[in-house]
Amino acid sequence: MLNWYLVYLKPRNEDKISGRLSDCGFEVFNPKLKERRFIRRKLGDVISALFPGYIFVRFDYPSDYRLISYTRGVKKVVGAENSPTPVPQAIVDSIRARLVEGVAVVKAHKFTAGEAVMIQGGPFKGLDAIFEKEMKGMERVCVLLREINARVVVDGAALVTP
Repeated sequence: MLNWYLVYLKPRNEDKISGRLSDCGFEVFNPKLKERRFIRRKLGDVISALFPGYIFVRFDYPSDYRLISYTRGVKKVVGAENSPTPVPQAIVDSIRARLVEGVAVVKAHKFTAGEAVMIQGGPFKGLDAIFEKEMKGMERVCVLLREINARVVVDGAALVTP
């Protein structure tokens, strides 16, 4: 009987092993996450694995177990000592329902005027600030820096609540 199983992989091999197992005829679910991050001091969209180091594979246990577990890059099929634990179809369906075009999107947090925030990236990284207002333009916001009593414009994606 076909069931979904969670497969633990070597680091950063989700796409490679998903391809290998798909080529062998298995149904593979490798959900992705799209988020804005600072890369070399510039903010950009990054698509990475939603569950780093793990993929979902649908196979028949025990007949396909050996092929899956001995695939290059697979560390183990997650489960109890002697057998893998099936992942309910409802969980896989729930994750799929939250994806837009196969990718989960992290939306920026909306701040209110006067809310305490911390700057997470850019030249003001690590400074505490007070959110003032959103600016026109691509995700820019105006904040008041506490340490130096100055008003600055920063990228809204770089803010977090302390």
